[in-house]
Amino acid sequence: MHSHHVELNNVKANEYSIAIVVFQPDRRVAVDGMELQERGMVMRIAWFEDFLALVEAGSFSRAARRRNVAQPAFSRRIRLLEEWVGVTLVDRTDRPIRLTDGGRQLVPIAENVTHQIHQGLENIRQTAKGANTMKFAATHTISILFFPDWFQSIPGNAADVPLSLESNHMNTCARYLTHGLCHFMLCIWHPDADLGFDQSLFESVVVGKDRLIPVSAPDARGLPIHALPGTKKSPVEYLYFSEASALGQIVDAMLARHDGPVFVKKSSSSPLAGALKSMAESGLGVTWIAEMLARISIADGSLVLAGDQSWCIPVEVRIFRVRSPLPRMAENFWSLISDRST
Repeated sequence: MHSHHVELNNVKANEYSIAIVVFQPDRRVAVDGMELQERGMVMRIAWFEDFLALVEAGSFSRAARRRNVAQPAFSRRIRLLEEWVGVTLVDRTDRPIRLTDGGRQLVPIAENVTHQIHQGLENIRQTAKGANTMKFAATHTISILFFPDWFQSIPGNAADVPLSLESNHMNTCARYLTHGLCHFMLCIWHPDADLGFDQSLFESVVVGKDRLIPVSAPDARGLPIHALPGTKKSPVEYLYFSEASALGQIVDAMLARHDGPVFVKKSSSSPLAGALKSMAESGLGVTWIAEMLARISIADGSLVLAGDQSWCIPVEVRIFRVRSPLPRMAENFWSLISDRST
């Protein structure tokens, strides 16, 4: 039997040391029924996190600030990831940047890997501490742009309560809620959206308000390149949410019953609001995203509204929980937010 020679390289992901197995060139090793072939290069988990930050931010400078690193170092890490994957992930000729086909394919993989590692480490840490942790799940936009300020703003909220926040796609967050993997789930809510579970089996409270707004890159005069409603001869390119997204359902329902003429043509899609925002900034079309996500890009002029107020969709931010009793810490928290919403 031939033995495979491997090396272990310890890297840091947050405060935890993670061992990355690097297989020597031309060696194949079966891992959980899959074959992996590496080229003798060490891949750091932080590179996936850098890449996801770039997808969300839409530019190297903004992503570097979010990751708290200098832009040259951040750019170098993205190039190292590209070398490790073996394909170019980002088209740097456009401003803002645009993902290549390979980059778009890597997004769900990077999300999956980072989620499994961090969630696994969090589970280990909580088990070792034996702590009662209040567990939340939230969609990406909510977890980044809404949750931190909202949580801190709740009067009487105990700052020393152990907290776990799972940030993921809507369908994954719904799975966490329905399978009892979290106490609370936060998401954008609208009556036209199918959240992927029977809402009558859960309680919910409105904790915020927002809008889905149509945005486009501006032309030289500051007007939208892709302006609604479009024309029959020249329909507006519509960048849409894929995979039966709840947000996509909300937008499509609005388009179907809009009072005026609607001339849009579905072109590119993504499951990520950040990716759609980046494509809109690149001038590829119009997309509807949460106003909280669009606010910075509108302020810096990389996006403008693509239509009047009739194209904007009011939505709620809701928090869901099971109807059955929760641990005392979670029940106390629910009482705080329920009292606040009445």
